Amino acid sequence: MPRWPIAVVIVIAIGAALWFGRAHLAKLQLPTIASAPVGVLTVDAAHMDAANDGRRVRVTGMLTADGPARDAQLGITANAALLLRHVEMFAWREHCSGAACGYDTGWGIPADSRKFREPKGHENPLAPFASAQFVAQGLKLGAFTIDPGLLTAQRAPQTYPVTDTGLAPNMAASFSADNGVLYAGGDPAHPQVGMLRVSFRVVPLGAATLEGVQRGAALLTK
Repeated sequence: MPRWPIAVVIVIAIGAALWFGRAHLAKLQLPTIASAPVGVLTVDAAHMDAANDGRRVRVTGMLTADGPARDAQLGITANAALLLRHVEMFAWREHCSGAACGYDTGWGIPADSRKFREPKGHENPLAPFASAQFVAQGLKLGAFTIDPGLLTAQRAPQTYPVTDTGLAPNMAASFSADNGVLYAGGDPAHPQVGMLRVSFRVVPLGAATLEGVQRGAALLTK
């Protein structure tokens, strides 16, 4: 009788033993894998569970505040979680390639023209104030106090058109509104160097879902 059929039977038997052994080992390991905490825990916004302290959680509920977000410098108020002020100037810009530099004007954060290779004739004035973020007081999502950093990272801001009505008295003489944006220092249709453009956006209140780390009664970025 040839010996090769015996060798084939032995190989098949060894393979079957290895397969059943691996399947049995996987079954033994399943409870350990299933019981390990993974991912983000979804929690009830209305109830604080101290057992989740230090864990990353996902909370869905109503984002509320004790009052509006306000830019006191300009006198702009919004019934929102965040009010974002964006300040631009019509200013000189420098474009250099090797030893050659060119200059043009446009809207943006003004460059320090003292650092230009040819500052003479390309002077940018200093902006009287900068872009800023204003947070409503008492931000909460259900029972959680909210870190504003979560809103800027996870909630898309919306355009917030403004008017010159209600501007702070010291600003009303300088600024006027055009299509929901404030301008100072000239005609928006024909801007000159030094003219300011101030626009606003908001992160609204209302239904929201946020992820963060639960620390006591707060939902934080980390």
